Amino acid sequence: MRPSGPRRNPAAALLAGLACGALWFLFAATILDVVRPGATPVPALAVAAVMGLAVAAFCWRPGTPREVWGRVALTVGLHALAMPVAAAISFGATGIWPPPETADLGLSVDVFGVRLVGTPTTVRLGVCGFVGGLLLVAIGDRALGRRGLPGRVRRPGRLSR
Repeated sequence: MRPSGPRRNPAAALLAGLACGALWFLFAATILDVVRPGATPVPALAVAAVMGLAVAAFCWRPGTPREVWGRVALTVGLHALAMPVAAAISFGATGIWPPPETADLGLSVDVFGVRLVGTPTTVRLGVCGFVGGLLLVAIGDRALGRRGLPGRVRRPGRLSR
């Protein structure tokens, strides 16, 4: 029989590391594709490997299965929320080096004198990262639960001591 206390979950750490590594590969590839079209993805792979290992080490901490998977969802969700930032950097870089395929799309705008140009793929990545990140953060927060503050009412009608 297994002990019922906090345990390490290698599957959760591996999944979190792979998911966050893939997200960081998307971040780096989205920006590098605009700055250096056709460049090798080695820098993006290096960034993805380092971040994936860091996240896996963070999620390797022991805990109950609910805590471990809640921590994984929260970590991946917070990293996914950075995708719109990578898309915005890509838009700014595209305004400096506009690719020919964005000329007719109408996805360009001037904001405070800075020309932002986006591709449909970058827009989709930004929106999906934002929505997916919010969903995973909500799931992770719900799974981890909030510990009550000492002065809070625990049950309706009764004060905690």
